[in-house]
Amino acid sequence: MDVTDRISVNSSQALTPTLSNNNQSTKVARTRRLRVPDKPNYPLNLWSIIKNCIGKDLSKIPMPVNFNEPLSMLQRLTEDFEYSEILDKAAQCKDACEQLAYVTAFTISSYSTTSNRTGKPFNPLLGETYECDRTDDLGWRCVNEQVSHHPPMAAQYCEGRGWRCW
Repeated sequence: MDVTDRISVNSSQALTPTLSNNNQSTKVARTRRLRVPDKPNYPLNLWSIIKNCIGKDLSKIPMPVNFNEPLSMLQRLTEDFEYSEILDKAAQCKDACEQLAYVTAFTISSYSTTSNRTGKPFNPLLGETYECDRTDDLGWRCVNEQVSHHPPMAAQYCEGRGWRCW
């Protein structure tokens, strides 16, 4: 492991691995990124995009890369668990109708950020994986893998406090 390597971890639980080099040890503190960088503002020539689209199927039109969000579809799938406390409440319910209402509310909660989204995420590569561990703050962890390219399909497994989703 190189001293310059960094990973994202919860800042309240910073890891301090010990690296040994010629009987000397060096401690490296790892911290979680505090903010996502702003989207770069590239100039856009709309005419050059439109003239390449004449006579083409809308699904086959190449779009500039800056139209995409700076994340993978696997990351975006994991964002649905941001309101996992609703599933935590559903897991504690004894009444099946009340539990169904909580699960329905959780399903609808994934649309809360769609009004602010203008770009689409990048398509993951076949075999690409994404793991998100939020057990410290939200009590769940999730693992995703892109299992098919045509048609695009991802496998997802997430477990939290008293519930599992796959």
